Amino acid sequence: MSVKTLFAQEDNAFIPEHLIGLTGGINMVSVFSEDKLTYTDGSGNILVSSPYIFKYSGGLSYKYISGKNIGLLAELSYTQKGGYNEFMFDKYGNVTDSILFNHQLDYGEFAFLTDVRLGKKHSKINIYIGPHIAYLLKQKLTVLEDTYGKEYVNGTNIKFEAGINIGGGYSFNFNKGEVELRFIYNHDFTNIFPGKSVNNFSFNQNQVYSLSLSYYYKLSKKKNKNVKNNRFKSRS
Repeated sequence: MSVKTLFAQEDNAFIPEHLIGLTGGINMVSVFSEDKLTYTDGSGNILVSSPYIFKYSGGLSYKYISGKNIGLLAELSYTQKGGYNEFMFDKYGNVTDSILFNHQLDYGEFAFLTDVRLGKKHSKINIYIGPHIAYLLKQKLTVLEDTYGKEYVNGTNIKFEAGINIGGGYSFNFNKGEVELRFIYNHDFTNIFPGKSVNNFSFNQNQVYSLSLSYYYKLSKKKNKNVKNNRFKSRS
């Protein structure tokens, strides 16, 4: 009599990963409107050379990798937005000459994004898309032209805004963590000022091009309880 023992192949089910980390980056910000702003004063002098302003962002990030090619990214950050805008109406609603101003808006922002992951074991191309919400923490409005005695509002009363993020990144995975370089386009659907309240634009919204670097620490993996080393026996 001979006895032969066969072992079932171990289940290769993906074990979900949890990563927590820090993110910091540079924002190239501007105000999105349906028409171009006037970047010269009444005498034709150029006031600014570019419609974009460089700002900063940083915060905490959490990734839940639920499958080989899919995951979620949740991020809480301090984000500087804003840019150049212009007054066409004074604070009383009277029509005036176009007055250019610089509006800095600092938000506490929460983004919740789908993460599609493509690539090999240690390097991934990440594709992100999802919504964000933000709360205005502080602002600074600087008028760049002579107002000739006209009075204008000194800020916005709209505290909450919401929008969408879309972009991609490249990440490198190692034993205890992950490093990622990421590019995100962030667009708000909420007007900074109500339409046609300070100028003749129907919408004036934040838009941000963000380049950031993130470091994630991998939390301990939990073993999949369904992964068993089953044994089958047969005799002949």
